[in-house]
Amino acid sequence: MVCVGEALWDFYAPEGIPLEQAKLLRRVPGGGAVNTATALARLGVPSGLCAALGDDAMGRGLRDEVAAAGIDVGRLALGAARTGLMLVAIERGEARFVGYRQGELEARALAAALPARWQARVVHFTGIAPVRGAIGALVRAAAAARREGCAVSVDINARPRMWPRAGRSALPGGAGARPGINPGAGARPGINPGAGARPGINPGAGARPGINPGATRGAGVRGCFRLFGQADLVKCSTGDLEVLGTTAPALRKHLRAEATLVVTDGARETLVLGPGGERAVAPRPVRPLDPTGAGDAFCAGMLATLVWQGRDRWTDAALMLRAVARGHDVARAWVRRKRG
Repeated sequence: MVCVGEALWDFYAPEGIPLEQAKLLRRVPGGGAVNTATALARLGVPSGLCAALGDDAMGRGLRDEVAAAGIDVGRLALGAARTGLMLVAIERGEARFVGYRQGELEARALAAALPARWQARVVHFTGIAPVRGAIGALVRAAAAARREGCAVSVDINARPRMWPRAGRSALPGGAGARPGINPGAGARPGINPGAGARPGINPGAGARPGINPGATRGAGVRGCFRLFGQADLVKCSTGDLEVLGTTAPALRKHLRAEATLVVTDGARETLVLGPGGERAVAPRPVRPLDPTGAGDAFCAGMLATLVWQGRDRWTDAALMLRAVARGHDVARAWVRRKRG
């Protein structure tokens, strides 16, 4: 299978040292697509990466390290956009992030890197930025994958710094009213397998040249909903729903009738909304050492169960519940490892 989206370096401060005081940083391959492909490879699922990196020492080094992990990098492109960097500090199991990204340039470089043919069983999109024009290329790529017979999955992963706070004008069907969302409900202890909102981000860290935070990104968000509409499986967190300004039932209406929406909520139950109705699967509690990439590992666990099934089997409620349970197990193991 192929993971499409962001690839970057995570630079970790020593454990317990805040970023303001860190003098030494350790780099680890990161980004949604890299994390998911890495977790899949560890589970014995052949995985490839479709992403865009800078044609520089940082980009080539990331490509080589990802390849050394057993991931196919044949669809990885080196180009003009700088390789993204994320600074990470872990304190008492909580992660703090400061990103140095070029959102629009990264999105357009990824769009240019998309292959004409996928030749895969599953194509998984994650870490997508809502950039008008670039998102259209991703929608066309997802549609082409479906025509090839691939199953398509999307992890929404709505980064607050790279997505506008969506309102009515940005969302199709006026979904910005956000009925039923309680964004302040509880502190979500334990692991958060689907955390799209990355706590501790410094929203002023690094300008993203060329981004128009108004109509352009609103149009990009509408394009993302077209991408969701191509998917057989869409995974999001309650944080993603808040950034999108919608609810799980409203989002489900934008998906194919045969598609499944999986909504994680940290240590609380995961909702599974599919053709057979709505179910809930509770994760086992865990004390995380490093929660970075837990949502990506959760997706890998689900996909490791689904990848060997034909796309028509993805509508089976029992199969999807098993996939979600495995996703919880893989995410639980992931957060108990130290990456930095």
